[in-house]
Amino acid sequence: MDDLAKLCGLLSRSADYFLRTEQEENKTHVGVRLRAELSEVPHKSLSGALEEFLDYAELEFSETGDVPDLSDLEDEVAAKRVLAIAGTQEPPVDLDRLTRALHIPVIAWSFPDALSALLADTEEDGFVIGVNRWHHLNRRRFSIAHECGHAVLRHQAGFYLDFTDVDPFGDPRKSRYKDERAANGFAAALLMPRAWLRRDVKNGLNDAATLAARYRVSEEAMSFRLRNVKLG
Repeated sequence: MDDLAKLCGLLSRSADYFLRTEQEENKTHVGVRLRAELSEVPHKSLSGALEEFLDYAELEFSETGDVPDLSDLEDEVAAKRVLAIAGTQEPPVDLDRLTRALHIPVIAWSFPDALSALLADTEEDGFVIGVNRWHHLNRRRFSIAHECGHAVLRHQAGFYLDFTDVDPFGDPRKSRYKDERAANGFAAALLMPRAWLRRDVKNGLNDAATLAARYRVSEEAMSFRLRNVKLG
């Protein structure tokens, strides 16, 4: 048992991984690295919700993988590539269609309010996204796009938890500033592509509130994006 405990720590696996039955051999295990660190979450309601989510994801999605690897691209270029993969040419971006094209399952889950979304990797080099079902649609859309950014840009933390406030794991151990900034840039470029905005502004749609409704994002996100691309 001492040797097993050492192996679990060295390989970031739970004991169940080594003791699983033959029936479980072909089962895709979701969030292996996240499971290994759940004991460090000080909030039991959060750790319980995460554990239940991961159990459900393993039962519901037996196959994940084939997610495009765009780690060699800048976030803005990667977002443009993903839109092309999904065949999306106008707003609002259909995230259901897009995540299917990326082979990333998305599960709406009853997380505590502090958690907006998460990305968990799998043993099959795939990813699963969980999003807080109780949050506003616009927030859910940005959160999903953000987690897609972590996936296609192949950020290396193994899992990402997107909190509305303080990260209970402690910053910056899992919340890498560079990764979070790139994922935010990807999400903004995915939901509000520069070329689309330029076209709309040229056609007279230059009000942030009107554009936010058209692109199904928050007015705050749209205002920031317009400033960032020098259109507002």
